[in-house]
Amino acid sequence: MKSMRPKVLHDILGHPMVWYVVHALGNIDENPVIVTPPENEPFREIFGDALVYVPQPGQLGSGHAVRCGMAAVTAEYVLVCNGDDPIPSSPDYEEFVTEALQNRADAALLGASVEEPAQLGRIRRGPDGSFLGVVEARDAQLAEQDIHEINTGIYLFRSSMLRKWLENLRPENAQGEYYLTDCLTMAVQEGKRVYCHEADNPWTLAGVNDRRELAQATRILQDRKLQSLYSGGVTVNMPQTVRVDWDVNVGNDTEIFQGTWLRGDTVIGSGGVIGPNATIVNARIGNRCTVIASHVEESTIGDDCVVGPFSYIRPGTVTAVHCKIGAFCEVKASAIGERSKIPHLSYVGDAQIAEDVNIGAGTITCNYDGFTHTKHRTVIERGVFIGANNNLVAPVTVHEGAYTATGSTITHDVPSESLGIARALQVDKEGWVRRKKHGQ
Repeated sequence: MKSMRPKVLHDILGHPMVWYVVHALGNIDENPVIVTPPENEPFREIFGDALVYVPQPGQLGSGHAVRCGMAAVTAEYVLVCNGDDPIPSSPDYEEFVTEALQNRADAALLGASVEEPAQLGRIRRGPDGSFLGVVEARDAQLAEQDIHEINTGIYLFRSSMLRKWLENLRPENAQGEYYLTDCLTMAVQEGKRVYCHEADNPWTLAGVNDRRELAQATRILQDRKLQSLYSGGVTVNMPQTVRVDWDVNVGNDTEIFQGTWLRGDTVIGSGGVIGPNATIVNARIGNRCTVIASHVEESTIGDDCVVGPFSYIRPGTVTAVHCKIGAFCEVKASAIGERSKIPHLSYVGDAQIAEDVNIGAGTITCNYDGFTHTKHRTVIERGVFIGANNNLVAPVTVHEGAYTATGSTITHDVPSESLGIARALQVDKEGWVRRKKHGQ
């Protein structure tokens, strides 16, 4: 991966790839054992105490990793999965485990047929279809490289037998590593019951080993996520240009247009229009909302609101219903009341705006004095009209029903139903231009 980050912690649709493995195993084991690098704090930050952590002191191959993990296994059977394969779903794992146990297997593996085996291990079978072993791609002979049935890296073992086989592993291969697949060969040689189940579903990927395969896995899971949206009545226009993270929820009859990215645990209501070119991060968007070419982050937008185009809704913003935040606006840590409007070209930060307020174009709340760390608040009460090009110097309150004049810098409270005017008088100097240009 050419990265300082452990491979299995690389992000796919808002989660590290190993999260998908743990999530898919939820119905089999809620507290699986995970073998990690010695420095495993990043894993603990993600999963907390939901997993049993076993450090692997060095990367000596899959067999060595499983040998380390077996120290924490007490069950009769152990299911072994690769943390770098986020594609298998819960039904894939459950089907495999059920089949292996029904066949009373001492060892089992999940195979799959693929068009291009590439660097994946090949499954060798006898003339009668019986399992003979797995040969890694780098160790395969020419004839074996033409095999299209591959090892997915998912196994089930009887624990007592696996422990014995692990002790007998030797790194006698091109990589000088301990291969877990050699345990299957030992099982065959000892005449144990080895079951090889071929997956029913098409197998597109068996592990992520580089950035290209990371992109492939992201595309596969994105298609799966979009399919769930389609099934829920959501329209996605030009889906190849849209990214929707795994935990995002979207209501029916909402349309998502090209260039849109829905991130984190965003929730979007029904009947809305999102995009084109919208980015929504960990936000709540109500029903029948329109968000066009704007960025909304960690905020809540009420029903029947319009945002954008080209606006930035920063964390902590909450709007009531029927609000408008129009073109080229920035709103931060503010509450906007019902039917209030910030139509265009304004900055509103750390403000409390009541219902039926209109903010004129070019208005800003001056919430930072440059000295204290605390931002000052602006309060605008019900029915206020703020004129264009106003500076509201916080802390300040514009009381109910008041107006402020265009071009004003409001530095103290405006009484109810009053007009606040704070601007210099206009002075016209006649003949000034003629004198400057012509010296007259």
